[in-house]
Amino acid sequence: MNKSKVAIVVSQIIELIEKIFGIWWAMLSVWAALDTMFDNPKEWTEMVLIIGMWIFAAFGFWVYYLGRKRMKMRLEFKKYVAQLSIDPSGSLASLASATGTSVEVVKKNLKYMISKKFFTDALIDERENRLILLSVEKKAQQQAQVMQSTAPEAPKPELVPCTCRCCGGTSKIVKGTIGECDYCGAPLQG
Repeated sequence: MNKSKVAIVVSQIIELIEKIFGIWWAMLSVWAALDTMFDNPKEWTEMVLIIGMWIFAAFGFWVYYLGRKRMKMRLEFKKYVAQLSIDPSGSLASLASATGTSVEVVKKNLKYMISKKFFTDALIDERENRLILLSVEKKAQQQAQVMQSTAPEAPKPELVPCTCRCCGGTSKIVKGTIGECDYCGAPLQG
């Protein structure tokens, strides 16, 4: 299993735990707070308990929110990979226009995805405002070297597009060989 797929699966599990635990905790706290409130609190300790329950409820909703954010980033990752398959330049402006958001939002989302290891070997070039996938850059350099070293009479290797089953990205691989997805590192058959 490749690193990106593992990171996405782990994130999906954490997302599920956060959403279930968060909503359970919040609802339990709200129920306890309301039950105590309608029980006609008479002492200051009961008032402190009510305030504490509302704080616990807020914590539960915050944990649920974190789970929703993870889910949103996982779904955005798939959109970004699809767009990068079409436009491999990695332009943040291109990603922003394709997803209907601003470049700043795309940059923030990509930083989150890189920190959570959704993209393997990726970084954001602040100067050129683009996402650089090191595996794509390395692959392009290797292909250029192969093309240069190949004699003019020898047939050039045929590149075929392959769609990744893990992330949906499209990579070009030499026909008849096994390569890696440029976006998540999953093995692909050329």
